[in-house]
Amino acid sequence: MSDLKFNIDQPELPEDRINKHKDFKKLMYNYQSATKPLYKTPLYKNRKVFLIILLILLVMFVIVEVIEKDETPVPVNTQQPK
Repeated sequence: MSDLKFNIDQPELPEDRINKHKDFKKLMYNYQSATKPLYKTPLYKNRKVFLIILLILLVMFVIVEVIEKDETPVPVNTQQPK
């Protein structure tokens, strides 16, 4: 049917290799970041989202400043010639 092979008699892993993967803080961080939706996480806690929003706001600010600079009104002489 299928070509799957299961190795039931695997050798024991050395203790240092097992201890290398025992990191409870990293496990909890990965679990909480996977189970908590992104929209419920404050923006300042997620660095990537915060930096992207900050970059977008900065670009928008620069664009608005350039547009306002170009739209400065030219003084019109309202006096009629005599």
